[in-house]
Amino acid sequence: MSSPGIGATSECPLVERPVGSVSVLRRVDAGRVRRRRLAELGFVPGAVIEVLGRGGVDGFLLAVNADTRVAVDAAGARDLWVGDGHRG
Repeated sequence: MSSPGIGATSECPLVERPVGSVSVLRRVDAGRVRRRRLAELGFVPGAVIEVLGRGGVDGFLLAVNADTRVAVDAAGARDLWVGDGHRG
């Protein structure tokens, strides 16, 4: 029986993260076309994502790698699975 170690991280969809949280993108759970579009916006595994705010109809304002601001809807945020706020 093994227990989670220090390096273990749990993943959750970005939609579950609160404003102000910083996470690392672990995977994009979407089809090929949508995954490519999200990658063009900077959403690739290892990207650091900060939730800057929520607004509109379930929309999110995100900072990606501290240099890009992107707005996504709740469906997009559900496709982005993140882990804790440091790389590794």
